[in-house]
Amino acid sequence: AIVLPERLLSSQASPEHRPRPGVSASELGQYPPERIRNFSIIAHVDHGKSTLADRLLELTGTIQKGHGAQYLDKLQVEKERGITVKAQTATMFYKHTVENPESHGTDSSSYLLNLIDTPGHVDFSYEVSRSLAACQGALLVVDAAQGVQAQTIANFYLAFESNLSIIPVINKIDQPTADPDNVKAQLKRLFDIDPSEALLTSAKTGQGLSQVLPAVIERIPCPPGNCDSPVRMLLLDSYYDEYKGVICHVAIVDGAMRKGDKISSAATGRTYEVFDVGIMHPELTPTGVLYTGQVGYVITGMRSTKEARIGDTLHQAKTIVEPLPVI
Repeated sequence: AIVLPERLLSSQASPEHRPRPGVSASELGQYPPERIRNFSIIAHVDHGKSTLADRLLELTGTIQKGHGAQYLDKLQVEKERGITVKAQTATMFYKHTVENPESHGTDSSSYLLNLIDTPGHVDFSYEVSRSLAACQGALLVVDAAQGVQAQTIANFYLAFESNLSIIPVINKIDQPTADPDNVKAQLKRLFDIDPSEALLTSAKTGQGLSQVLPAVIERIPCPPGNCDSPVRMLLLDSYYDEYKGVICHVAIVDGAMRKGDKISSAATGRTYEVFDVGIMHPELTPTGVLYTGQVGYVITGMRSTKEARIGDTLHQAKTIVEPLPVI
């Protein structure tokens, strides 16, 4: 039996946001690029980025409430210091309802949202840049009390130079020293961001969070790509698992990758067989396939992470493709 999670907001307590026992290939195939959004959360250290990520996972039923702090921070140093060091990805399913002026009613569509979490420390700008390479938009989180800080500026320009749609989120508005109006003025002065575009939230109390995912869907474009082309994907990250071997995080740019396919590395020329493929929901969830615009993982039998070159283009074996821009 599926145990329903405790809801953070009663307005989100609907059947479409229940935790899922698994995701099938046919279900994943129901999400064309038009109904996919790939986004990151960028912020200065301790502005609430990881907490906001947790709340979004809870709102969509991807994880249960009460799991503990900062779900996506899995390294020991991340848990001890409260600073994200290694990028993580998580796939969420969200039903978005909009008013239809023609029918005087509402239209609902289910969306696949890929949250590609980024490190929050100035020393990890390279990790941030490669995470942003798989995104079309970013939530720029700013502490309502501290305002714009050094890493806020650095991350903004990383996202801006990547041509991402940027959604400003003023977080921690529940704090006694919060001054969201001053932060709005900073965003206008430093980044020329319209103050009316800023979302006011408190990831701690849940205030304002119902605005965030609708804004992601409405303001961030869908991923580009050709569904009918041979598969071509960007290798975002990798790590070694003693039971599964090297696990690669990838973003599918063109085509579809299926279990049993043969893929090659544009950097090394080596060819591999796809033994397992799926999404992070939020843990490894096998689906047997990944389609255009989707983000997930692939296991190919690589023996060392040295074979998985970050920024490499993986493509269908025995085909000639143009490598993706190097991060």
